[in-house]
Amino acid sequence: MIKESYQQLWQDSKKYLELRYDLLRVELLEKISLISALLLTAVVAILLGTIIFTYLSILLLLWLETLLGSMIYGLCIVIAIHLGLFACIFAFRKQWFINPLVRQFSKIIYSDKKREEEVEL
Repeated sequence: MIKESYQQLWQDSKKYLELRYDLLRVELLEKISLISALLLTAVVAILLGTIIFTYLSILLLLWLETLLGSMIYGLCIVIAIHLGLFACIFAFRKQWFINPLVRQFSKIIYSDKKREEEVEL
């Protein structure tokens, strides 16, 4: 009787550990998928932003050339605008880029399903 209950306890414990391991794998897969999607979205947004920024810079250069009559002056103005934008981006890089990314990563990594369900109720 005692031997059978120990065997049953051992089998139940083994089954429990297998289920916990499977749950951990599924949760890890979900988190990796969410992080991959976030990174892919960021890369696509950066690429599209770069393309749009390049075309707008060329458009501004051509417009300034017709307005000022010299491509050199237009190019100097566009470069000054680029340097100003670079300085702003560099100055606010933590607030605009690093902190939001860290916040999103921490939401994904440290998300708790039970807490999320309680908040939804």
